Amino acid sequence: MKLEKPLRIDIKQWLGRLGVKGQADEDLQAIMETCERQLLQTAGPQGVYRVLDLDALRLEGTAIQKHLEGCGEMAVMAATLGAGVDRMLRAAQIRDMAEALILDCGASVLIEQICDQLEGQIRQEAQTFLTGRYSPGYGDLPIETQGQLLTALDAGRKIGLTVNKSHIMIPRKSVTAVLGMADHPVTGYLATCGECALRETCVLRKEGKSCAGF
Repeated sequence: MKLEKPLRIDIKQWLGRLGVKGQADEDLQAIMETCERQLLQTAGPQGVYRVLDLDALRLEGTAIQKHLEGCGEMAVMAATLGAGVDRMLRAAQIRDMAEALILDCGASVLIEQICDQLEGQIRQEAQTFLTGRYSPGYGDLPIETQGQLLTALDAGRKIGLTVNKSHIMIPRKSVTAVLGMADHPVTGYLATCGECALRETCVLRKEGKSCAGF
């Protein structure tokens, strides 16, 4: 399904990903405004979701099991900004690496906004209680799970989203996630740094931060 582009990219989150505290200076603000126009013109956001029984997929890791505790079903979702954004980022990397970084961070924020939109649609249509999103690569849920989720969603055919041999999604600015569903309030689970497969290489952890506090 096609998803609506937001009118603006969340500037606060964008600056946070760039490591900028407070407001952008005039030069950075001008570049970000140009990048924002390019991203919103180029992005072709699409998404898909499906409700499955908990045993329909093999989800490895203790953290995801805690996240789905008390749930009877799960909603599996995928969203992408489309191949056009990938092409734009590659061109920027050749032309200007500083601009490419700003575009890349802006695209990451934009796909999260698109995911928020898709999640909101799931919540509206499900009319039940849901956890938050939990994605492969977070906690101890292996990144290899990407392919399994995309297959279950038939995402390649429906929204042009596939995975390569390194388990990286194509287009790159894409997200898959699992949400637990229950007939009673559920909170889900935030994995600890100790449970995360990326704990040894995590940039946030080196800065004394965490996913939960980012």
